[in-house]
Amino acid sequence: MAAHKPVEWVQAVITRFDEQLPIKVGHQNTHTKVSTEHNKECLINISKYKFSLVISGLTTILKNVNNMRIFGEASEKNLYLSQLIILDTLEKCLAGQSKDCLRLDETMLVKQLLPEICHFIHTYREGHQHAAELRASASAVLFSLSCNNFNAVFSRISTRLQELTVCSEDNVDVHDIELMQYINVDCSKLKRLLQETVLKFRALKKPAQLAVINSLEKAFWNWVENYPDEFTMLYQRPQADMAEAAEKLFDLVDSFAESAKRKAAVWPLQIILLILCPEITHTISKDTVEDSKANKKLFLDSLRKALAGQGGSKQLMESAAIACVKLCKASTYINWEDHSTIFLLVQSIVMDLKALLFNPAKPFWRGTGSQNADVELMMDCFVSCFRINPHNNQHFKVCLASSSPSIFHFVLVNSLHRIITNSHLDWWPKIDAVYCHSGELRFMFSDTLNRVVQGVGTHAPLRMTPSLTFKGKMTTSLKFKEKATELDTRSYKCLLLALVKLIHADPKLMLHNPVKQAPEMQSSTAELITGLVQLVPLTNTNQLSQEAMEALLVLHQPETIELWNPDSPIETFWDISSQVLFLICRKLIGQQMVNGTEVLKWLREILICRNKFLLKNKECATMGGGIPICRQAQTKLEVCLYMFLWSSDTEAVLVAMSCFRHLCEEADIRSAADEVPVQTILPNYATFNELASVSNMMGTGRSTLQKRVMALLRRIEHPTPGNIEAWEDTFAKWDQATKQILISPKNKADDGQIQSFWCAPGIPLPQQQEWINMTGFLCALGGVCLQQRSTPGPATYSPPMGPMSERKHSMISMGPCDVSSPVPSASSCSSSAASETPVSRFLDRLLALLVCGHDRVGLHVRTNVKDLLGLELSPALYPMLFNKLRNSIGKFFDTQGPVPINDTNTQFVEQTIAIMKNLLDNHSEGSSEHLGQASIETMMLNLVRYVRILGNVVHAIQIKTKLCQLVEVMMERRDDLSFCQEMKFRNKMVEYLTDWVMGTSNQAADDDVKCLTRCSSVTCA
Repeated sequence: MAAHKPVEWVQAVITRFDEQLPIKVGHQNTHTKVSTEHNKECLINISKYKFSLVISGLTTILKNVNNMRIFGEASEKNLYLSQLIILDTLEKCLAGQSKDCLRLDETMLVKQLLPEICHFIHTYREGHQHAAELRASASAVLFSLSCNNFNAVFSRISTRLQELTVCSEDNVDVHDIELMQYINVDCSKLKRLLQETVLKFRALKKPAQLAVINSLEKAFWNWVENYPDEFTMLYQRPQADMAEAAEKLFDLVDSFAESAKRKAAVWPLQIILLILCPEITHTISKDTVEDSKANKKLFLDSLRKALAGQGGSKQLMESAAIACVKLCKASTYINWEDHSTIFLLVQSIVMDLKALLFNPAKPFWRGTGSQNADVELMMDCFVSCFRINPHNNQHFKVCLASSSPSIFHFVLVNSLHRIITNSHLDWWPKIDAVYCHSGELRFMFSDTLNRVVQGVGTHAPLRMTPSLTFKGKMTTSLKFKEKATELDTRSYKCLLLALVKLIHADPKLMLHNPVKQAPEMQSSTAELITGLVQLVPLTNTNQLSQEAMEALLVLHQPETIELWNPDSPIETFWDISSQVLFLICRKLIGQQMVNGTEVLKWLREILICRNKFLLKNKECATMGGGIPICRQAQTKLEVCLYMFLWSSDTEAVLVAMSCFRHLCEEADIRSAADEVPVQTILPNYATFNELASVSNMMGTGRSTLQKRVMALLRRIEHPTPGNIEAWEDTFAKWDQATKQILISPKNKADDGQIQSFWCAPGIPLPQQQEWINMTGFLCALGGVCLQQRSTPGPATYSPPMGPMSERKHSMISMGPCDVSSPVPSASSCSSSAASETPVSRFLDRLLALLVCGHDRVGLHVRTNVKDLLGLELSPALYPMLFNKLRNSIGKFFDTQGPVPINDTNTQFVEQTIAIMKNLLDNHSEGSSEHLGQASIETMMLNLVRYVRILGNVVHAIQIKTKLCQLVEVMMERRDDLSFCQEMKFRNKMVEYLTDWVMGTSNQAADDDVKCLTRCSSVTCA
């Protein structure tokens, strides 16, 4: 289709993209997210060849989504997510637009798209959860759009400027003017903006003039940060036309600044305009200047005085600080080898600037609402000062001091992060210049971590927001003793998040230990890494948790592991990394993480990194690996992976299965290093490999996947601490879940506040599926647990006798014995829980659930238990099950007088027949050797004895038919079964069946029943 009908094919892809947006499909799961991402990538690739079609389609989708009416919080969230997806796709398509194939129709498309993008930028909703993301995404689209379509955007800006020159209103719409701060600007484009502004600035009203001043400043930084080479070249080869436009605008703005308030508004732009005139900057550095340049020299003198506090106005001092920070920042983009006069200008103001911004006794603060801008200003100053002279670090020490305000610490950490992640100019110094302060940064991390962990335990969940939450003039020390207030906790969370991002950006900064001995170095690294591990399970700070995982992953890169303790890297690796595995797996096992699947994916990456490191050091891979924490970690990891196999989340099951591959790889490396068989390290190596190989069954249905998992679990041969603990922990969770099922409302009228475990037939809920999966898991893995425990005498099941009206609600007893018995019998109560194995108790519970009488969930429970016992039970448990079934049915015949026929007993017999039929039909590996370990003679005879007296109603005939089929299968497999007295058993069986077929024990039946009887007779023949 793509080749023969390209337009239809592209339209089909666009339609599919539209149909899978969150606003159309609702809440996205992993599958729909992957599908949406695939559609995005597909459209981005197509846009390289069919740009007009794709952009037109996406523009239409965006318009339609914007015009949708929504109701409710969930719908609003889906709307924003959809808009973000569309905008992100548009941005990438526009970024890939070829410059060589611009056509008229594409220009028209851009004009259609531009109003939609401007809508997002102009209608920014302050404080809204997704507003900042939408504006940033729309800004990115506008930036990419303006790369190849600058004229379309410039025309919109220019047209608005022209309109405002003739507008007489004071309150004017300046949104289109503000577009210049979001567009892609190179040297020539910036020049056009300056020239256009020079022509129209004087005729504008004050609001429009202020908008132009603010927007041009941001446009300048767009140019410098995206085209730094052009700015650097400006100081090597000055451009006369650029300087001319900048000087003219400087003079216009200078005449505009009549009052102190206006001066404060224009100084930041004026310093930038001077920076664009290198020759003028050089000229005004002299003692005498010509009259046309006098106002520039006067401006610089006023700037210095205001910065030193001699300007007579706090507002001017603050504006001077902003302008001087801009000057320092711009100077870092100029090569020192150019010997520009601008560096002398920077040196003349930098000491006063640092004294103003980094004074712990009087922190810089412009008032309520300015905190984010203040922090950004201080960060720009910090980074610029570092790039100007990395060894002049007086302000560094001020920010690092524990007695300084918390906001100083925040500025320090974020500035270091910016230095690490943004150092693309050759002359900018690297972060290693501050490695000497690693110890102090580690202390800050530990102290902040303790504050946050304590705060999380004492305060309600706090949502991390992009805005800072430090107090206005915070003077609280990091070493404070008072209980943190809620605001303190929030501010420390912001600081901790910044510290974790810093570790993620450059782990060497926190690992540097030049003077410490090996044990101290190992202890220091362990404290850092285990501190990060504490953050992973924090459910109320998702961003912090995610960043902690990323940081831990970077710390587990092979080259970084060697820095944990360079004197003994292997031993340190086993100690610390094992602690990480142990702690994380313990949390996952306890289901203490709402994002368990994501953490498991991350854990898989950790395992991959571990194996890379071991492979790199394969000759000595096991050195120091015999310590207890290593064994404990391996056990916990096994337990964790086993228990994820019964998750209701299919993706989690597949991830857990894939993790077994990395266990096997580690065992291969360790066995090769020690020259021992791999099974000595990982006894169930072969089955783990099979589990891993099945992990690519992504397209498989949930039921099929679970059947495959249980089939492999039945093949686990060797008991290990891991699989024993996994079985017992799962049994405990299953036991609790079963109780929850049985206390759910028995009918819809009772379903007031507790939701039933099963809402409706055929609609599996996650809890239902998880309970079924747990039951299957326990059945399949239970056999391996027998090998470590002695099996006591089998407990018995005693179905309730008496009339149905008396026992309707007593199918499962919650008494002091075990809930395994509907009515506790003397024999079951006499065997204490201590002497009975968990596996035995589990089978008792299952037998009780075979006759679960719950009105709403009983049928589902009975059906699932019957199927799982018959189809998924480990063959090693066959003997125990046979004995329990024999003893339970034998109880029917212990009483004097006639056999008690009631619905419960009949139901139990019917379930037993079905289970036995499935077990004997099973010819899987290992089933034959266990079938003969317990005799089924007594049970089979008792089944026939009970069924033969049921009468000839239709249901009874159906049970007899099933029993005949069971007898037939039994005789087919008689070689695998164990008979104590085979001939006597067969004679007795023939006697019962002959009596049954001849009808001597029952009254005559009608024609339909006689027909069913004949079918039974033929089956038994």
